[in-house]
Amino acid sequence: MNDIFDDDIATTAQILKLDRVFILRFKYDNFSPQDNTQLIPSAEVEIIYDWQLNFQNNTKKAILSYQLSESALTCYGWQKAPNFVKISSKKQLDNLKIDNDILDIFDIQKLESLLIIPLIFQRNISNYTPLIMGLLVMQNKKPRRWQIGDIETGKWMAKQITTALINQQTVAKVQSLVDERTTQLKVSLDVQAKLGQKMRGHIEELKRLNKIKDEFISSLSDALKTPLSNMKMGIKMLKLVNKNDSIIRYLDIIEDECEKEINLVNNLLTLQELESNKLNFESQKIYLKPLLDELYNFFSQELHYKEINLIIENKQDYLYTDLNSLSLILKELLRNASKFSASQSDITLQIYSQKSDNIITISNYGCTIEPEEQPLIFQPFYQGKSVANVTNSGTGLGLALIKSLVQNLNGIITVSSIFVPQSNYHFNTFTLKFPM
Repeated sequence: MNDIFDDDIATTAQILKLDRVFILRFKYDNFSPQDNTQLIPSAEVEIIYDWQLNFQNNTKKAILSYQLSESALTCYGWQKAPNFVKISSKKQLDNLKIDNDILDIFDIQKLESLLIIPLIFQRNISNYTPLIMGLLVMQNKKPRRWQIGDIETGKWMAKQITTALINQQTVAKVQSLVDERTTQLKVSLDVQAKLGQKMRGHIEELKRLNKIKDEFISSLSDALKTPLSNMKMGIKMLKLVNKNDSIIRYLDIIEDECEKEINLVNNLLTLQELESNKLNFESQKIYLKPLLDELYNFFSQELHYKEINLIIENKQDYLYTDLNSLSLILKELLRNASKFSASQSDITLQIYSQKSDNIITISNYGCTIEPEEQPLIFQPFYQGKSVANVTNSGTGLGLALIKSLVQNLNGIITVSSIFVPQSNYHFNTFTLKFPM
């Protein structure tokens, strides 16, 4: 009980000319109010307030506690609840045949009159027995006829005390919950701080490893590029001095493989420059006919051997973009289409405008690209399911490089694969969309 309310009780007791007022609170052990019968439950009883007339300092005693079964008069008050108990004389008390309490809580030898009012918590649920939270006990050492005013005042005090107890319990539960959540939050913040520290360490380590990787690729690419260029020059010189058809055929094979290795090294260098933002882009007016003629001548011999026809449908005179990036994108897409096209089929390159965009499509007939696989083919080193059946399929860097270049030109690239009826092939189309 709080001190302000304690003073109110003491003042009321003096006005009513009481010798003693005390409050008992019950703490039940596994007891449900729905089972409230005449049987006495197992409960601990606490004396949470005790005012006595002419008691030294007029303050409450130290809190006492006992078991409900240890006090016959406490049990009687509990059994009579929710009704109150009114005893006006010693004779009436003796008629109850109540023995002295083990702890003599009520001081029965000096007791003449008594009023016990239960502290009841009434739930807003139908057919539910109210909870008896405790007892308000008002005593006198002389006989007393309890008036209606005395009883109503006691009931009013009991209601106020019950409300105070409920509020006290609620605040205690809320505080306990707050303390629990605060502890959990502190633990969570500590864990997050440790994870954040570890994460920062991992990020720094990744940066260090990424730097080592870039330096390794740069040094390795430079070390490979020079000897490969020398090899290509040597192959050309050998082809000039050798006229034997079989030797020329083998030199062509070596030259093709050398060109693939040079292309791989160039792709690695370009990807590294893109990731480190070292690749410069310069937008300029590009006339398409010379560029497309160069591409046609570059792939004509390879496509002729494979019996593949390259069809170019251009409806634009020029584009504003980076020449090196556009040339590399078209070469890689045509090389990819050539690699996976069916023999005796067509590869179609289309360039046209649509609303405010420039559209470039490259289509071919070949193996299927499954829907779940389409986002994955643009990842570095990814090899599709159908690649296992293609000789010299490559490393999987080409499409990853294309996507990075397209994104750096503020464009997007998509792919579709449509089955062609009455055939074993799919019509595969890579579509690039750039803003004008």
